[in-house]
Amino acid sequence: MESAARPHGRGQTIALVIIATVLVGWVLHAGASIIQPIVIALLLANVLQPVVRALEKWRIPGPLTVLLLSVLLVWGIFQVTMVVQSNVATLLGQNPVSEESLQPLMNPDGTIQRDEDGKPMLEAPPTTWKRISKNLSARIDNQEYMSDDVKESLKNAIESFDVQGAFASLIGGGIDFGRTLIIILIYMAFIFAEQNIFKRKILAIAGSRRREAAQALDTMSRGVQRYLSIKTAISLLTGVICYFLLVFTQVPYAIIFAILTFLLNYIPTFGSIVAGLLAAITALAVHDSVAPAVIVAVGYAVVNTVLGSIVEPRILGRELNISPLVIIISVVVWVGLWGVVGGFLAVPLTAALQIVLASNERSRSIAILLSGAPPTEDGEVPRRTPRLALRRRRSS
Repeated sequence: MESAARPHGRGQTIALVIIATVLVGWVLHAGASIIQPIVIALLLANVLQPVVRALEKWRIPGPLTVLLLSVLLVWGIFQVTMVVQSNVATLLGQNPVSEESLQPLMNPDGTIQRDEDGKPMLEAPPTTWKRISKNLSARIDNQEYMSDDVKESLKNAIESFDVQGAFASLIGGGIDFGRTLIIILIYMAFIFAEQNIFKRKILAIAGSRRREAAQALDTMSRGVQRYLSIKTAISLLTGVICYFLLVFTQVPYAIIFAILTFLLNYIPTFGSIVAGLLAAITALAVHDSVAPAVIVAVGYAVVNTVLGSIVEPRILGRELNISPLVIIISVVVWVGLWGVVGGFLAVPLTAALQIVLASNERSRSIAILLSGAPPTEDGEVPRRTPRLALRRRRSS
């Protein structure tokens, strides 16, 4: 009777887990506007915590440090927003450009370059979306290997793309984010104020498993903190290198593509592909030769491969142990739940979930499935994996 009851009980457990997962997913999706600011505030506070502690050693009060960091963050976002807004207005042709505002081209000896009629040669007017779309359509017409139906479909897609509406939605989303940022900073301030009390509450709830709970909290905090810090540094370096690459190949709006590359680099795999594709298409549209587009595409691929696939894993080392397949699936799932914001938060949230699962004996098998490499036969975690308790159960 006992052996017959076990499969039945296991089936009920699996069914309950599936139902609970679906309900949690629905709550996350329905309550995204409430939950997202809290999650972002927790991650931001976790990243800034070492800075606050370091300045406290210099007798700078924690609340003052949090205030200064918040002001610096708002100022930086405001400056980036102004740069993006100015470039977007130029791209849409909303900044009027007169012939008098264009600067004359200069010779190496300092004299003004002149045409055959003796008139000063002026610099080219700024590139607009109208010019980019026109050049792309012309290139499509010149492709001999495409059928006429394919050409017409691509040209219609370019002509029907409402770039002004897309940027209007982007600006509207930026305004909403600005409002949300205030809430995030308020949450972050209270998190810093009550972090020690909150940790003691969690350990008190753990009871006899106080030590395991403390280890799980410490591992989660250290792993997510290190990942976000290193990811930010790698993303910034990627954006800077790609900026100089775009300037070298004379691709317009290099600063916009650099900012976009920095942001999209937080989204594993998909982000770097989208950033490189947009830059290469723009290079193809503004140059007569295909060479600049090829250089941009190859440059993006090399930079992301070296920094994202070689340097970043070597620096992260043993802090994270998530399967690449799980990372891709988690990006798709979190994007489905929270949109683009979910793509940015996919890896740290999945890493935190894995650590929580690894801290419990019943859910440890799921944590092993999410990991990049299973424990060895002697129970030790192999190199380049996190310091998680993913040990195999020893047979008695």
